[in-house]
Amino acid sequence: QVSSSSPQCQGAIRHALPPGPRADGRSMFAASVGAGNNRVVCLRAGDRVRSHFQNRYGEKSTGSDVGTLLQFTTGEAEVHFDDGAVQCISKTWITDRIAPWDLEPAPGDLAHAHYTSGKGRTSGTDLGIVVELLEGGRLKIRFQDDVTQIIPMGWIDQLIRLQAGDRVMSFFKVNDGRGAKSLKTDVGSVLRFSLEEVHLVFDDNVEQNVPKTWVVQRTRAWDLNVEIGSVADVHFEVGEDGRRSTSTDIGIVLGVGTDGRGTVIDGRLAVQFQDGVRQTVPLGWVARLREWSLGDRVQSHFKTGGGEKSSDTDVATVLGTTLLEVDLYFDDGVQQAVSKAWVTERIRAWGMDVPSIAVGDVVIAHFKRPGNHCRSAQTDRGIVISMLPRGQVSVMFQDDVTQVIPMGWIDTTASRWSGQRDKLAQPEANDANASRPRPSAPLATQAPECVICMDARANGVIVHGSTCHQSTCFPCAKKLQRAGDSCPICRERIETVCKHHGE
Repeated sequence: QVSSSSPQCQGAIRHALPPGPRADGRSMFAASVGAGNNRVVCLRAGDRVRSHFQNRYGEKSTGSDVGTLLQFTTGEAEVHFDDGAVQCISKTWITDRIAPWDLEPAPGDLAHAHYTSGKGRTSGTDLGIVVELLEGGRLKIRFQDDVTQIIPMGWIDQLIRLQAGDRVMSFFKVNDGRGAKSLKTDVGSVLRFSLEEVHLVFDDNVEQNVPKTWVVQRTRAWDLNVEIGSVADVHFEVGEDGRRSTSTDIGIVLGVGTDGRGTVIDGRLAVQFQDGVRQTVPLGWVARLREWSLGDRVQSHFKTGGGEKSSDTDVATVLGTTLLEVDLYFDDGVQQAVSKAWVTERIRAWGMDVPSIAVGDVVIAHFKRPGNHCRSAQTDRGIVISMLPRGQVSVMFQDDVTQVIPMGWIDTTASRWSGQRDKLAQPEANDANASRPRPSAPLATQAPECVICMDARANGVIVHGSTCHQSTCFPCAKKLQRAGDSCPICRERIETVCKHHGE
C-alpha cells in the first residue's frame, strides 16, 4: 500500500484531476460515478462512497457496500467499509460518492463522530476531542466516556472549534466537593481553553474549568471585531452575585479586562456604560456592535443647559471621535462633544452613499441657514473648495456664498473633476485676438463674508510661513488658532493671526 502523500501517488493524482478541480492541498482523484457513469466527481480522502468489495475468493463482489475513503495510489483506493472491513480495491469499483468530505480537523477540536462498536461503524454519533491526526486518512479521537479510538476522519459529522467569546451549552461541576458532572446543562461564555479543557463563565457568574466534552452545543459563534473605542450593546452584571443581565445597554469598550492588581484577564473586556458605570464583562456578553463613522447621520442624546444627558434625542452629524466621546453637529446648529454611549442609532451611513469627495467636485449639499446656522431642509449645488479637519468641508454654493459645513451634509456628488486650471487660455503675443481691447476692471463688490460664521466681514488674516489667507473674521481666526486648527483654505498650520483694517 502506498500512502496518498507519496511522490508516485501525488504524480498520479495530478494527472488524474480534471480541468479546474478543487485544489485545497488534500489528495484527490477523478472518477466517473453514478448511473451510467455520466458524471465526473473529484474524490478525496474522507469521502463516503459506495463501492464493490472483495468477496471471500478475492474477486469483485456482485453487490456493493458503503465505506469511507482512506487513501489511494495510482490504481487502487483503500476503503474502510461500515462493517469494519478495510480493503484495497480498484478505483473502478467505486460506483458512487454518497457524501463529500469538507472538514479540516485539528487537535483540540470538538467533534460529533461515529465510532466503532463491535465490528462496524455506529449509526449514531458521540462527542469527542480530536487528539491527533494520523496518516492514511485516520485520526485519534477521545470520546466523552474517556474511550480513545482511531477512526477514519470521514466519520466526523460536525466540528466545533471553540474560541473566546463563544456562547455554549455545557455541563458544569456540582458543588459536592468532588466536582462531579451535573445532570443538566447551563449557558456560559468561553473565556479561554486548552487542548482538553475549556474555561467557562456561566450566566450566574460562576467560573469553571470543565472538560471540552462537557460542551454539548455552541449556541453562538463569536464573530465580532471589537476594538478599543468600539460602541456596542453589552449585557452587564446585576445583583449581588453579578449574574448576566437579560437586557443590554450601550457601552464603550475601554480595553482588555484586568483584575484589581492590573493582571490581564483572558476573554474579558472593560466596558463603560452610558450611565458612567464601568464593568469587566466576558467577551461573549457583547451582543452587537454599533458601527458609525465620520460623516454619518445619527440619533443621539445631547447635553442640557446643566451639561447633563437629555431625556430625548435629536439628529446630528458625526464630526469626529475620541476614545470616549463623539463630536456631533446637531441639526439645530449646536455642536457638542458627548459620550459615545449617548448615540442610540445610525440613520445614514454617509460613506456608503458618498464614497469619496475631492477639491473641485460639484456636490449637492445642505447648507447653514442664516442666523442660527441650522441645517437647511433643502439642498443646493456647490463646489468643494477645501477639505477641513474635524469632518468639515468648505463649499462654495452657486449663489457664490461659501460655507464650512459637516461633510455628512453632502447628499451626493454631482460630478467629479480630476484637475484644475488657474487659467483657461494663454493668448499668444502674436495672436490675432491680441488687438482686442482689454476688458475693463470689474466693479468693486461687497466685502466677502467670513467662511466660518457667515455673518461678519472677512477681516482676519491667517499667516502661515511666507503666505497668508484672508477668509475669516478676526474673532473666528483667533478661535481657530486657539483650538489648534489649520487654515480653512490651505490647511497649513496657523502661525499667527492679525486684523486687516482696510476696506
